[in-house]
Amino acid sequence: MRLIISLLLACYLPFASANTATDVQKNITEFYTFYLHELDKTPPDEMAKMEKMHKWVSGKLLARIAAIYNMPEQELLGADYFTYSQDYDPAWIPRLKVSPAYPDGDNLKLDVWLGIEDNKLAHLQVWTCKEDGQWKIFRVIDAGEHIEQKLY
Repeated sequence: MRLIISLLLACYLPFASANTATDVQKNITEFYTFYLHELDKTPPDEMAKMEKMHKWVSGKLLARIAAIYNMPEQELLGADYFTYSQDYDPAWIPRLKVSPAYPDGDNLKLDVWLGIEDNKLAHLQVWTCKEDGQWKIFRVIDAGEHIEQKLY
């Protein structure tokens, strides 16, 4: 009986983690699709205060971003935290690509490629952590330029 249960678990577990990886991938794709469209209309400091952002981004990170934007003459954020850019053209959105999530300690990490000028791609890495039963963004780095705005 134990052998049967062990075999069933051995067959199920790879698929269970694959579902999590693709679910997180879909979630981050949904976030970036929303964010890039909204970024064209709403300044990043206002976006950090939007209730909808809590669906995808950890509360701690959103609070930190909001606190930074409230600082007089803040110089901690040289570019938008989620895109590592100072502006973004909505025409680049169709080139968005997000990898399936893969484990990084207790977190899940994804590679994200954003379309940018001259038909190039910007490579970001996004870390998610479990918060309120959902995988939410808590760290983003510019992997292509090896830059990190350490806010976490």
